[in-house]
Amino acid sequence: MRPALVVQLAFLAAAFLQPAYAAPCPPFGAALDIALAPSSAAGTSEALVFGTLANAACDGAPSLATGYAVRIPACAPGSPAGCRTVIDGLQPGRWTHNLFVVGGEAGGQMQGRSGQLLDVSAGRTSLVWPLYRSVFTVTSLDDAADCIGCLRSALAAAEAAVKPALVQFALDVAGTVVLAAPLPVLSNGQMTLDAFDFSGVPQTRTIDANGLNSPALHIAGAGYAIDGVRLVNVGGNSDTLLVEGSSANDVVLDSVAAVGRAINLCGTVDQLGCIVDGVCQRPSPQAPNGVCGDDVIAVRNFAGTGGPVVIRNADVRGALDKGIKVSDGAIASIERSLIEQNVDGGIQATLGGSLAAVENVSRSNRGTFSANGIAANGAAIGGTAPARLLTRGNLSIDNALRGLSVRALSVAQLNDDFACGNGSPGRSGLGLSVFNGADEAATATVRGLGAVHNLTGGAVLSDTSRADLGTDGTPGLNAFAFNGGGGANLRNATTSAVSAIDNQWEHCGERSACDTVAVLSLDVSTTGPEAPVAVRPALPTRQRRAPSITSIEPSFAAAGDLVRIYGRNFDAIDGAGASCDRVADANTCHPLRGNCIMVDRQPAEVVAVTPTMAVIRAPFTCVSPVEVAARTRWSGGFGRATFCTVPPADQ
Repeated sequence: MRPALVVQLAFLAAAFLQPAYAAPCPPFGAALDIALAPSSAAGTSEALVFGTLANAACDGAPSLATGYAVRIPACAPGSPAGCRTVIDGLQPGRWTHNLFVVGGEAGGQMQGRSGQLLDVSAGRTSLVWPLYRSVFTVTSLDDAADCIGCLRSALAAAEAAVKPALVQFALDVAGTVVLAAPLPVLSNGQMTLDAFDFSGVPQTRTIDANGLNSPALHIAGAGYAIDGVRLVNVGGNSDTLLVEGSSANDVVLDSVAAVGRAINLCGTVDQLGCIVDGVCQRPSPQAPNGVCGDDVIAVRNFAGTGGPVVIRNADVRGALDKGIKVSDGAIASIERSLIEQNVDGGIQATLGGSLAAVENVSRSNRGTFSANGIAANGAAIGGTAPARLLTRGNLSIDNALRGLSVRALSVAQLNDDFACGNGSPGRSGLGLSVFNGADEAATATVRGLGAVHNLTGGAVLSDTSRADLGTDGTPGLNAFAFNGGGGANLRNATTSAVSAIDNQWEHCGERSACDTVAVLSLDVSTTGPEAPVAVRPALPTRQRRAPSITSIEPSFAAAGDLVRIYGRNFDAIDGAGASCDRVADANTCHPLRGNCIMVDRQPAEVVAVTPTMAVIRAPFTCVSPVEVAARTRWSGGFGRATFCTVPPADQ
């Protein structure tokens, strides 16, 4: 690469955003450990790496740098010392980092990422750049069967090239690729499609499927990474992004935005059909995946069984069915994603699929019979392998039916989830439902759930399905309060006993010992004496013990980011507020009510509470380690933990 071009690129990086100053910076600044990671079969590469401060987190001393540029002249497999450099004295804040490979097999590789740097007292941040053996650059947004420099030709070349391969966009190429025909299925594996722009911003490059009856991207091989792309306008009867087949393992979808398909309704009277390949097709038993399109992201047919499909930091909306569906024996993990405004539900494991849902927000998903925020929905037709669901720290809010649903030969382990405001007029609206439907029983183990303000019930157990809501050996630490339906904070509609030991209840009372009689008469309903609910010894609603904090995720954040504080003894009853959108009003430090969360002595906005989790918005951008202190209105002291640190795995 010509030196003049490198100077121009560095100038462009510096021009994106100017620093915004805040509190004084610590004197030593941030430390950054930069490493290149070549393929084991690659040769020696030469790279230029530079970074620019985009947004300052503190008022920097003149000695702290707001930019860096380094040259790594000889990075080779088996010689890690030649692939690594350390930079000290950088100003904490949001940085843009850029890589240019100017020699070796990965020559021409150029990528941008943004990230937060903290003072060295919080730990040293590591930045690892994978190197590729083949690099292809999209230089045109045009699309045609024989296009040159387009996305189609770059993907085809990368599929046939030496692996691992990278498809990237030229610095001045941003916007939308409108497909003239479906892109080929990606099946040869070990390829990255990087659509982040030069400043590290995702979703500035869009694949518009042009209403075609085909996914915008279809992955059937292993080791694919799809980074920062936006996918829209799929038509016909197709998913927007499809990962399928037993060869589709270790696939990562990072910072992807995907929107449901174009709708072209048909039918003489009821408009229930869709135009597919020029023909009006209507619902029938022969269309098990739906006629008018299916899901935004579908993972199916044993994808992920050799290494799970990971979906993280995604923005998923507009499906005519589910936002994300994992089905037919597939395995996936969905992490820190937003799934909203899908027509018939948010996240679902079904037909023997297995998924882990961690720290997602699934909200405002509408629909009819399966409009749930997060659901497990049973085995494949004629099969016995259950759908499996593992959760932690999800917010399932304002969905048309259930916040969490476990149905029909499904197995669920639910942890630290907040289900609030689910239901719609004329429909049932439950925080949690565990039921058979027309099939075999489902089972769920539930710990740390907050089920509040749901339309017709907090938790309902039906048919022959079973749920463990807490035992003497493993307390439930759930909360059930302010749910509609009359006596339905917890309803046992089965014919079996239910254990719900050590939970928080709306009608527990303010005394140190819970009013168990009031709980059983006002919070619990059963089908009869053959189906009792054990609530003793019930955990007092108004905790006298201070909250204990076991972990904070993420361990550092920027102002306004959601932060989950895990532990025990948070007050999910007083902290529930008058409605889901009034939780912050019920958790304040001045005056003290609900749960008071202080970050470096600054009150934080609380947006969700369960007995085991408080979710806050970070009141400022992290610079160096600070203390988080948590107490309730009724506790005698604070629980404390350290925040604004770099996790050991990232150092």
